[in-house]
Amino acid sequence: MTLSEASSAYHTRGTIMRRRFTQTEVYYLNTLPAVERASMDRITYSKEFQVRCMAQYLRGNGPTSIFASAGLDPKIMGGKRIERAIARWKADPKIMLEAQTLANKSDSGQRDLLVITQAMTIKWLEKKVMDLQKQLHLLESHAMNCSLPNSNSKEGLVSMA
Repeated sequence: MTLSEASSAYHTRGTIMRRRFTQTEVYYLNTLPAVERASMDRITYSKEFQVRCMAQYLRGNGPTSIFASAGLDPKIMGGKRIERAIARWKADPKIMLEAQTLANKSDSGQRDLLVITQAMTIKWLEKKVMDLQKQLHLLESHAMNCSLPNSNSKEGLVSMA
């Protein structure tokens, strides 16, 4: 089979098959500082992670180990998805400039990586607080809208604050 035959046979099968994430995996991915947002089909990585990842890549670290150290298990992610992300970021001059700057800082490199990691953790915690506040607000709204056996009595209502 020639390359063109293989290519046309592949395209006749329809769309490219990608492994979809389970709901549990999506929830897990959304808790990681390296992930800005995840759905069953896609992942959007944080800008900080992209730069840090490429800086580590430029220092000679392998993409799989970089992703794994950020909690992005290669078994969940898949090697091809990691490979494509690295290729996209390599082609982005802005990311590469920031990564090169970060990689070249030999003395302060570890400190900068620690600061970036801490900043990502803080953003993740802020996101979790906002999510929990939304859930609390919804629960409070639901509690207020529930019909009570004795509408004049406030017994049975639990304060959510």
